[in-house]
Amino acid sequence: MPLDSEKKRLEARLLDLLSQALLERNRAGVVSTSLELGALYLSGDLYEKAEECFRRVLEEPLSQLARPEEKSQAELGTAHVALRRGHLTLTREALERAEKWAPAHHDVGLEIRKLHCQRDLQVGRYRDAVDSIEAALQREPAEKLGDLRVDFMVLEGRARKLLGRNRQAQRLLEKALELAQSTGYEAGAANAHSELGALHLMVGQFKSAHEHLSQALQSDEGMCSQFRSDRDRRRMGVLLLRMGRWDEAADSLRQGYESSRDLRTLENRLGSQLGRAQLLWLRGELDESRDLALDAMEVARAAGFVRWQSEGLLLLGQVALSAGRSREALEFLQEAESFYGRVAPESSLIVQVLAVLGRTHDAMGAPAAAFEKYMRAHNLARETGNHYERHRIDALLGQHFWQGGGDDKALAVLSKAAADLGGLGAKHDVALARLALARVLLEPHASRPEERPRELRLARSNLFEARRLLTAMGARLRLTELEKLETRLQQSHASSE
Repeated sequence: MPLDSEKKRLEARLLDLLSQALLERNRAGVVSTSLELGALYLSGDLYEKAEECFRRVLEEPLSQLARPEEKSQAELGTAHVALRRGHLTLTREALERAEKWAPAHHDVGLEIRKLHCQRDLQVGRYRDAVDSIEAALQREPAEKLGDLRVDFMVLEGRARKLLGRNRQAQRLLEKALELAQSTGYEAGAANAHSELGALHLMVGQFKSAHEHLSQALQSDEGMCSQFRSDRDRRRMGVLLLRMGRWDEAADSLRQGYESSRDLRTLENRLGSQLGRAQLLWLRGELDESRDLALDAMEVARAAGFVRWQSEGLLLLGQVALSAGRSREALEFLQEAESFYGRVAPESSLIVQVLAVLGRTHDAMGAPAAAFEKYMRAHNLARETGNHYERHRIDALLGQHFWQGGGDDKALAVLSKAAADLGGLGAKHDVALARLALARVLLEPHASRPEERPRELRLARSNLFEARRLLTAMGARLRLTELEKLETRLQQSHASSE
């Protein structure tokens, strides 16, 4: 995204000042102006230009004249660029050099701490980030922190969300949003909206998630921030996916992917790529989904992006299970549970992994192991306030009870799950629950033949609603399954007449 008109005017003025300082051999002027230009280019996502400005300060002959705090600011700028590029080791090294040059009690030290925390979230050090932020907020007066207070609160909220502390995260993010709005800190308010949107998306509050993410995207456009726009397009795409608006989700994820690929911002590219792979999986394009997910997982593993690596493993397990490769699915999912379970054992991602492990054990004929995974996932979802995952697991438990011969229990659990998921607006999950209901209802019960006509009517009703939802989404994989159930329904009607 090019600089907006205001930033272009500032760029022109700074370039004039830089030219004048170079002509006058005013090295101090060259240093200060280069830092300002670098910060301007960084805010406009022009990373090559930004890095060039910061490097100018760090190289001879300017480095000899730059003050320690200016060298620290330049190293901090290169660390920002490295983090956006996904070079986590280079980020850490640049931050260490920035710390070396930073004078005691200088404001640049707080900026260094903030970027350290951002890096910690990528490498899975969520607890370290929380501790570091709490120490800064307790030690530094609000006057010194300024807008950084909002930034730290948003970061802590995100870290707590990743740990599964969803209620704490919501309180922090709401407080950060209120503070940013009261002080007119637009970028901070946009970040708080984005993180609240991501949190509400995760726990199933889809309407408020859409409102927050729409606000964030509007602010991103106003600030001409392509990096933030790509992040929020990705989050909006995943939300639209869960709401059953798959064509809109595909557009949002595609735009986020293409833009982040061109901008070379690895975090956003990996997230959008995994979102696109998830959509392909849901649509039944399993080979294409596996290729995208495997590429994203391997790149994330090599770069050190812990959560994206784990999400890639989860998706690879889901794709393998859908393809009937239960043993392969089990390997991916056990790796995800072992790896990410050490990082965030109560996180939403672990809830999802445990639930899919339950499905995998059911598919492999190990009901006791499946039930243990389901209940661990269900308890975690309940304890962390994740209504979406809890209702999804209810639907899986209903199918588990049916496989174990508990038809009445299965019907009760599945009916409630379908209603609860419908209340959230999770259309694909509702369709899956209705398919499962129809499957249970189509099984004849020798002990109660008088109930057969009513059960067939209920099966027809559930299949009709599932077809309506799945057709609107283009869920080809599930539509094939639905057609088989419709054929069974016709056969059941014929045999009962």
